[in-house]
Amino acid sequence: MKQQRNHKHATAYLIGCAILAVAGTGAAQTFHPDIPRAWDDKEVQHFELPLAQRDRSPRHLTAGEYYALKVRPIYRTYPVYAPGREPAGYMESLKQKEPEIVFDASRLRTREDWISAGEAVFNASLSPSSQIPAGDPITSEGIIPYGRYYIRQKGVVEKGFDSCAACHTRVLPHGTAVIGAQLDVEAEHAVAGFYKQAASSPEGSQQVRDFEWLFSGVPWITPREDFEKSVTINELARRRQAMQAGVVERQGTSSSNPSHVPSLIGLENIRYFDATGLMRHRSIADLMRYVIVNYGLDFIAHYGDFQPSPRQLVFGVDAGVDGTRFSDEQLYALALYIYSLQPPANPNPFDDKARRGQRIFRQQGCAGCHTPPLYTNNKLTPAAGFTVPEDLRKTDDIMNISVGTDPGLATQTRRGTGFYKVPSLRGVWYRNAFSHSGQADTLEEWLNPARLKEDYVPMGFHLAPGPIKGHEFGLKLAPEDSQALIAFLRTL
Repeated sequence: MKQQRNHKHATAYLIGCAILAVAGTGAAQTFHPDIPRAWDDKEVQHFELPLAQRDRSPRHLTAGEYYALKVRPIYRTYPVYAPGREPAGYMESLKQKEPEIVFDASRLRTREDWISAGEAVFNASLSPSSQIPAGDPITSEGIIPYGRYYIRQKGVVEKGFDSCAACHTRVLPHGTAVIGAQLDVEAEHAVAGFYKQAASSPEGSQQVRDFEWLFSGVPWITPREDFEKSVTINELARRRQAMQAGVVERQGTSSSNPSHVPSLIGLENIRYFDATGLMRHRSIADLMRYVIVNYGLDFIAHYGDFQPSPRQLVFGVDAGVDGTRFSDEQLYALALYIYSLQPPANPNPFDDKARRGQRIFRQQGCAGCHTPPLYTNNKLTPAAGFTVPEDLRKTDDIMNISVGTDPGLATQTRRGTGFYKVPSLRGVWYRNAFSHSGQADTLEEWLNPARLKEDYVPMGFHLAPGPIKGHEFGLKLAPEDSQALIAFLRTL
């Protein structure tokens, strides 16, 4: 009996040790990343929707040409403080630091390591900036979160404001930075000021025209000669000045059809990128490709016989790729980081008013397009006047109705597919600039029936008084019902 008890104790001990061993192994288990080849010729052919005018759909670099580019180093970056808010001796301490390349895939062990490395890529700038944005929101610590200092040579501290963080960071009223959220800076106003200065000389005016053509030229819609004759430099400046915080003229849009800046939070579950659904999101590899294109590869693409930039210099900056690329490992880490982004704590209570708004949301049929829990059905809706090609009906989720919003961005730009995607309503409480070009600046304005009047003056982007057309759902509600609906939307 004693021997049997000893055997039981020994068995229990061995089982316990085995459990502990397995648990310990799991806690320290190495993450094995499944890194796809980002720029694969076959996949690149299918990750973008064709443009509204199909023969002008972009033709990109081949995989061989892309992978021949040198991989860009990712340097350690440091916070940029608002004037007067830097810690004592901060700049001097930065000048004493050695350049430090922080991305090394061979040293990444866990998923958390990869996500942290992706954050470094998210903050990485491609080129130095000569100016810190002035008057922009700052955090409670005095930090300007839209850019970073970086050091490529000891003693030389450079500022960078062309990273992912530059357009996808927002500071809440209490001073917390929300990474991945919609930009809350009037970014285009500085460009407008530069344009006005450049207009004082023929050389400066030509630089502006060259830059605008590179950025947004659409020769199959408006030939360059007509573009230069019809739009003055001061008009281009006025258009940029009209873009409020959260709206930018990103490459491929235009000064008359800009784009609101999207939130990256929750992006893993969104099936199309850009307001026009330009790029499909079927896997992490598509997000990696999206980053590649939007870091300058679309400038050197061919749109039929038109190439925006065969790598010429504009304002002294290489408008095409800078001769380098992200590695697939860097892109994979960046995508993991973007997928990991979380929304801020929502201060809006789900109270009786919000519950009433939820019932109205259901009764009005809003969930048909903005389906919980994502609050989007992840489908495309055709822009007014666009005829849907039959082959796309077989390959993409396309609705049979158009909501009637302005078709300019979807049909008159280099990002125009003829479609708008159904946006998610999650996080609308900390966003502004509603509709694809941010014509309505608040939810209240978007649900105000007065916006349909011919003499209406929008609070958001507009170049002249006039209606904010389309998406008339919810405009016939009684005022108290509209307020309840907005209260519910702000809880999402």
